[in-house]
Amino acid sequence: MLTPKQEKYVKNLVSGMSQRKAYKKAFDVKDMSDKNIDCKASKLFKNGEVRARYNELVERAANRAVIKAEDILAEYKAIAFANGTDFAEIKGNSVYLKDTSELDEDKKKAIASIEETKFGINVRTHNKMKALEMLAKYVGLLDNNDKDKQEVPTININIVDNTNLKEIMKEGKD
Repeated sequence: MLTPKQEKYVKNLVSGMSQRKAYKKAFDVKDMSDKNIDCKASKLFKNGEVRARYNELVERAANRAVIKAEDILAEYKAIAFANGTDFAEIKGNSVYLKDTSELDEDKKKAIASIEETKFGINVRTHNKMKALEMLAKYVGLLDNNDKDKQEVPTININIVDNTNLKEIMKEGKD
């Protein structure tokens, strides 16, 4: 078990301080030379319990910072395989927006934004084509060095007030 000062020293090291600075912040060193501080800090760092605690905190920090390839691929997959019927359905001439609390987590990942517009509710998803392209590159279906790709626009799904649906669709054709 470390003393509070030893614990502070280790936390200072993990935060990126040098041994000298970490020791100065943790212990009373007002009458000590830098050479003496360096010696004591080095000796303390060689202590088995201190070193074990340091390794534990470094590993814990590393685990929080690591982004696994599987996590990124799962995000791309959720975006790539989402489609409009995940968020809305058309019954006759009516469009019904699905309750987001009923969507599974993968479908929610595909949503970039939901906003109310003068025409109704706009559900914007992340770029499906870009996600498919990234997955295809990952599995080797596309040449990773192809620089002549053109950007594909984001897919937008507009959910409108059903009473004006026919008029809005006519305006879009004009």
